[in-house]
Amino acid sequence: MPEPTFGLFLNLGAQLGADHASVFDFAVRQAEMAEALGYHDVWVSEHHFIPFGLNSNALALAAFLLGRTRRLRVGTAVTLAPLYHPLQLAEQAAVLDQASGGRFDFGIGRGGYLADFEAFGLDLARWDEELERTMETIAGASSSPRPVTPRPRSLGRPPLFAATSTPATVARAAAFGAPLLHYFATPIAARTKVEAAYAQPAAPHVHMLIALVADDEAAARARLCEALVQSFRAGDHPHVPQAAGRHAGVSREEMARSVADAALIGDPRKLADDIGAFIGSTGAQRLVLYMEAIGDPASTLASIERFACEVMPLVYTMEVFA
Repeated sequence: MPEPTFGLFLNLGAQLGADHASVFDFAVRQAEMAEALGYHDVWVSEHHFIPFGLNSNALALAAFLLGRTRRLRVGTAVTLAPLYHPLQLAEQAAVLDQASGGRFDFGIGRGGYLADFEAFGLDLARWDEELERTMETIAGASSSPRPVTPRPRSLGRPPLFAATSTPATVARAAAFGAPLLHYFATPIAARTKVEAAYAQPAAPHVHMLIALVADDEAAARARLCEALVQSFRAGDHPHVPQAAGRHAGVSREEMARSVADAALIGDPRKLADDIGAFIGSTGAQRLVLYMEAIGDPASTLASIERFACEVMPLVYTMEVFA
């Protein structure tokens, strides 16, 4: 089995700083630490009108971080495809692929907030249609009657990833060679089920998950749960009709407890063992860690450093990777 890679997920929640400037400064600091400590990649989210995530333009922040780094891969998790014209996205992705020397990973998804469509005056039908249309456009951007410029530096197109679990779109992602992006709160059973529907072996799907290095596991898990309650409340916007009832009957507190209970938390030895078990269950090749979910910058930075210095070496010496 090939050695896994590790990255960081930067969601830029409002609770991470006293003001918006400090939240963005903290995201940049995490990316710079990731490069210095040997992480493989960072991924940035996109949200609109909610403090759950302050970054409203994943492509713009990805471009900035690519310019601030030299080795690190930077991805979007995700660019909300229904909010943009697919040719516009194909052009912008090609620019980032060229300017970064091929270090850009283009993750796209639907999103799930009615407020976005209302604010931008978009037809709700785009929620259903636009993800597949964007994949098709990007896959054929260089060979269409009106080729997108610039031509991508990467072979054919920038690496494309799809955040989806709907069977039809999963099948289209597989057809276009776009690995899946797994949401950090998705249980292992659901991940393996959707990958079975993908039906392409050994695809480098990206697994996002909450993982924290902490000597006092109970205290860290309690703190994480408290931060997740705040985060989920801050992201409580009405969902688009197609996703209505997604969390029916489940309170934000219950959701937070469930996600916190499933998070991988512990001292370096325990966390390395848990990471190994996760890889054994999912076959994951690319793991992206949502460490800032704990809601505390100091704890996040300490975990980022300890994971690189104390956990990664333990994982890489496991027999399955040796």
